[in-house]
Amino acid sequence: MLRWVAILGAIVVAITIALSFHQPPMRLMPAPKAFTDGLPTAFAANPELAKDNRIEFFYATNRLAVGPRNNRTYAIAPGRDLHLGVGTIRIGGPQTTWDQIYAFSTGRSDDKRPQLNLEGLAEFASLDEDADPLPPGARAWFQLIDAALERSADKDIIIYVHGANSTVERAAGQAAQLRHFTGQNSLVLLFAWPTAENFLRYSDDIETAFGAAPRLARLVQLLAANTRARTIDVMTYSAGGTVGSDGLALVGREARLPGAADPRLGEVYHAAPDADFRGFVDDLRDYAGVARRVSVAVNLGDSTLRLSQTINRGSRAGRPDIAELSPNQARFLLDAVTEQGVEAIRVRPENIPGLSERSHTFWYNDPWVSSDVLITFLFHLSPEARGLKGEPAADGAATVWTFPADYDARLPGVMAGLRETVAAAQ
Repeated sequence: MLRWVAILGAIVVAITIALSFHQPPMRLMPAPKAFTDGLPTAFAANPELAKDNRIEFFYATNRLAVGPRNNRTYAIAPGRDLHLGVGTIRIGGPQTTWDQIYAFSTGRSDDKRPQLNLEGLAEFASLDEDADPLPPGARAWFQLIDAALERSADKDIIIYVHGANSTVERAAGQAAQLRHFTGQNSLVLLFAWPTAENFLRYSDDIETAFGAAPRLARLVQLLAANTRARTIDVMTYSAGGTVGSDGLALVGREARLPGAADPRLGEVYHAAPDADFRGFVDDLRDYAGVARRVSVAVNLGDSTLRLSQTINRGSRAGRPDIAELSPNQARFLLDAVTEQGVEAIRVRPENIPGLSERSHTFWYNDPWVSSDVLITFLFHLSPEARGLKGEPAADGAATVWTFPADYDARLPGVMAGLRETVAAAQ
């Protein structure tokens, strides 16, 4: 009997180890609801649309660089420098056509969604902590960004900060499809911070996230100083919320110094943030009044954050426990929600068709939530104007925004209003 128990235990351990190294392929996310049911898509609004199966994106990383600059790879270990470059993601196989991609992207195909493949990363420059003046490669990179902004309908930069246990390829796939589903109208820049790419080393990833935060802060400041972007938007996902929260607090503190340059922070969107809730609230003090708006999307049934809470012995910003806050923190958070442009979005799976009650990946796996993300970044509308419904928070003094059960019926009206707004601006 003991022998069979030992064998079973060995099998469980072997499976756990195998799963810890498994990285499922990144596939094109389900078509956002705003792209289906005959609604006009963002692709139609882009006269510069590249109708092929490749997506170019900009990137910055503090991972250790390996290999030639024109075909870089980046290790799981952190490096000393901030590397700047351009990458390419291919949707599907070499023969996948734009018509096929368009069908997948608008919900007109029932075939298995295509895989996203990283074709290459070309590094332009490596910056040490004191790079002044900028080297020629960095200046060329910023010039490329300005040229891309000139061709884009959206004049903002969206920095995407991925989660823990993520390969560069998977993170690049998430960033690239964010650009794809803006109709290629937005410039998306991946910040690829070092992760162990192994969920058994999650605690190491959280520690590395804090180490990456100053590099993200520097990236924001460099973009503000060296590009013509209207604003610098930031989207974080999961443990990227730790990087983003700590990094943006640094940006906010710097921005408040006498004579400091404006970091031009625009939309900040934290999706299922895996960040210590109390630290997250403290960080908000530093940047909530500097950013245009801060949105925090949470699912209280999030199973990944439930596990993270157990490991970290404290609630996460994406699954918060208000009782953990001090009275001073609670008062600040109430003020931030009511006066400083901080918006709490509660993702209620019971209201959203097909969404698992334990979902952690809702920002890209759910068509309702992904639609709201895109509309937020592209049009900067209030939650009410985006079709969300306000309800009082537990204290009754603040408003929490939710996806109502009739969100899909509201969305055509939202899109019609957007068309009228865009037409009036032309």
